[in-house]
Amino acid sequence: MSSVAPRAFRSGWTRAVLMVAALAAAGAPASTGAASLPDTVSAPKSINLGSTSFFDGFCRTDEGWTLLQYARYENLTRITDYQGQDNPLFKGTDIQVFVAQTQLSYTSSWHPLGGDGVGISALLPFAAFRSSFQQDSPVKLNHDEFGQGDLSIGPFYQSPHAPGADGTMLSWRAQLSITAPTGSVDEPSERVSLNQGSGFWALNPYLAVTWLPTARIDLNARVNYQYNFATTAIQNPPPIPGLVYHNGQAGAIVYGNFAAAYAVTAAVFLGVNGYALTQLDPDKTNGQQVAHSQETELSVGPGARYVVDAADALNLNLYLPVVSRNATSGTQLNLQFVHRF
Repeated sequence: MSSVAPRAFRSGWTRAVLMVAALAAAGAPASTGAASLPDTVSAPKSINLGSTSFFDGFCRTDEGWTLLQYARYENLTRITDYQGQDNPLFKGTDIQVFVAQTQLSYTSSWHPLGGDGVGISALLPFAAFRSSFQQDSPVKLNHDEFGQGDLSIGPFYQSPHAPGADGTMLSWRAQLSITAPTGSVDEPSERVSLNQGSGFWALNPYLAVTWLPTARIDLNARVNYQYNFATTAIQNPPPIPGLVYHNGQAGAIVYGNFAAAYAVTAAVFLGVNGYALTQLDPDKTNGQQVAHSQETELSVGPGARYVVDAADALNLNLYLPVVSRNATSGTQLNLQFVHRF
């Protein structure tokens, strides 16, 4: 029993505004060629980086509802450039993110292949930011806000939960999610630098797999591909001479979660978890690629799962940064509660 296509709010919300702020602080060039275009749009905020982990390939196949509640805390202390170095324009970075997400999924009575499950899942995040920088930091972020993130919704297919002849079990789920730009976006605004919403639509198919090679070992992987559509909604387009802002488009990304756990008791699992992201192509401004705009992330850490009863379970995940390029970086703690009605 685990989640159905959850998509977690993540720290990527900062990159676009940070790139714009960096250009403004450094004094953007007057030329508007591809090499000097500002990076105005980055990947959506509400993607699943580390919110799902153990037993991810399982969800109910019988008809009914499942509630998943997420709580996430991020303490981000670095802002990195495309080479993975600290951005000198941001000194004493301390950005705290508090996230609450509610996901509701429904498995229907339709079983096209027998013991499988078909349904739909929707997730809505809310987030609050608290940021501070050194007094002499060249660039700071304005105001701390609480607001709604983007709504994600889509159909899923869940494989049967039948064990193999040798007692092992393989379970998987596939979903196609659409992210709608329902979240908070102030544009233009000199008051708010960090927004909960992305301002654009995105399409996200994924595959989640869980393999139980023995009764005590749980191995998991989830692989996502995401295509981001162009948008005219952008917060504070940089006032570069000769540049008329028309639209922006975040590059396509591939990202995923991985986890392994061992059953210490029937109710307690201990293990490791991690997530990784790579951006396949650069962001675009006015249809032109922006140089050095691709993002890379990798974080790993310990995790645990506690099975409360047949209907309830808790996952706890700690993530420590390993690789960060064009991203914010820091310690992240995630709690996932699953309840089956």
